[in-house]
Amino acid sequence: MEEVVNDGELLKQRAEDLAEENPELTLLKAFNCILDLAMDSELTPDFWKHSTLFSHYVAGRMKVSPTQAVLLGLLIENGTMGRTATMQDVARYVGCRNMAMMQYQQEVDDLVKRGFVRRSIKNFRREITYIIPTALLDALNKNEAYEKKTPKCNNVIELMQSFYELTHLRYEEELSSELLEEEVADLLETNKDMPYVKALKKLDLDADIELLITHFCRHIVLNNLDCLDLDVLGYLYDDKKTRYDFCHAMTEKIHPIIKSGWVERAFDGGFESNETFRLTDRTKKILLKGIELKLEDNSHCGIIGYKKIVKKDLFFGQEVNEHIERLTHLLDDEEYQKICARLKKKGYREGFTCLFYGAPGTGKTESVMQLARLAGRDILQVNIADVKSKWVGDSEKNIKSIFDRYRFAVNNSKKAPILLFNEADAIIGNRKRDAEQAVDKMENSIQNIILQEMENLQGIMIATTNLEENMDKAFERRFLYKVKFDKPELPQRAKIWHSMMPELSEETTERLAGAYNFSGGQIENITRKCNIDTILYGRRYVTDERIEQYCHEETISKKTTKSIGFRS
Repeated sequence: MEEVVNDGELLKQRAEDLAEENPELTLLKAFNCILDLAMDSELTPDFWKHSTLFSHYVAGRMKVSPTQAVLLGLLIENGTMGRTATMQDVARYVGCRNMAMMQYQQEVDDLVKRGFVRRSIKNFRREITYIIPTALLDALNKNEAYEKKTPKCNNVIELMQSFYELTHLRYEEELSSELLEEEVADLLETNKDMPYVKALKKLDLDADIELLITHFCRHIVLNNLDCLDLDVLGYLYDDKKTRYDFCHAMTEKIHPIIKSGWVERAFDGGFESNETFRLTDRTKKILLKGIELKLEDNSHCGIIGYKKIVKKDLFFGQEVNEHIERLTHLLDDEEYQKICARLKKKGYREGFTCLFYGAPGTGKTESVMQLARLAGRDILQVNIADVKSKWVGDSEKNIKSIFDRYRFAVNNSKKAPILLFNEADAIIGNRKRDAEQAVDKMENSIQNIILQEMENLQGIMIATTNLEENMDKAFERRFLYKVKFDKPELPQRAKIWHSMMPELSEETTERLAGAYNFSGGQIENITRKCNIDTILYGRRYVTDERIEQYCHEETISKKTTKSIGFRS
């Protein structure tokens, strides 16, 4: 009995000595005193009694309980210098059984909830460990009380970066799903005046749905990544059964986020994917409206601003003129909006798909340019050569990326831009039956994706092709307007010559138009050569004879080639 009393007395004496040695306490000094007294103390009642001065000092400064002050000090001691702490480490330090520490678990859980420590179960033994935030250590070094602060963001980029930091902690298993949901709720509440948060809150969603939708938006805003796989979504859940139930509900399309129309399946090889999802256009339009996102360099789309398109006079026959006039009227924004509304009301597709086909140089591409200029619509021109990749699956991802970017552009532009597939022969040709080669399978997949996207298109898509006879019938059915561009007749050729070279006499113009059955593109080539000659040698160099020479050079006659081999 005497020995126990002496132990209590020794602890009391040590506490008094520490108080004399540290007359002006700081947080670090107080924590060190607590640790000195706690070592091998078994956290007996005598320890709690004699450590009161230091534990209460920390408790007052940090706004925690005295018990939490002690536990926090023990976790810091065992969880710094790149290490993580466990309750077993704490038990060894104070010299008591692990089970004895279980009585303090609620206090530790509260420290986790308040952000003083982070809880992790990442190691292979699934052992619970605790991590000390760097911000807490920085505060102690400055003798400042640590308090977890939810960031006040200045814009949506900062908001999504803060959201990413939270989900990254969940990914590293340093934050539970429950705490993640609470942290995200605090982040949204702190930034409730931001347009994104206001729009989100108007939807009146449950907290878990808000978390999921913001997870999608974060990938779009920060990474320009529209489609997310299940593994990117599933890590938000720390419980295995909850994660399984979530994944099952998503693949079966019975999860509330899908049934409510906020998220939909993405496409893989032209068909709905069971494992890849994206926000619906409606969701993006509501939440991301007004957020400026730049297309990635690998989006395979070139943007042509309508203001940069130079006005050009085009001369066609009566039938093509009527088609162009009709499309010009249709693409006027006021008419376009009325037509879309009526089509939607009647349950029809809202998208406009046009095919311009015919011989090279007949004005197909230039007609698209002039339509865009007159309608005040930018053009997203697809670089088809860049779409196809030698890597398996990349071509399909590229084509999906194009339509994903176009959807975003439609939802975030005052006027829907035009999606232009110029010289689209390579992607709208006949699909390969019983395809076995990897290249054939890839091309079929690309075509399947485009066909599906055309079915769901909201906007304006125009494709041009020189080889309409090879076009797959499935594409032919999906183009609402099909305009054939023939080579210009004599009257149109004369107008083109006069428009491009007004300095020519009427007689010369008529003679050239009659002698050469050129397309507008061919006449433009000759005109460019003449302009170059004028710059180099002066106007006098460009004679009628010189123009005739260029006309002969522009005409490439078909020559008979001799076969190689023996004659029988």
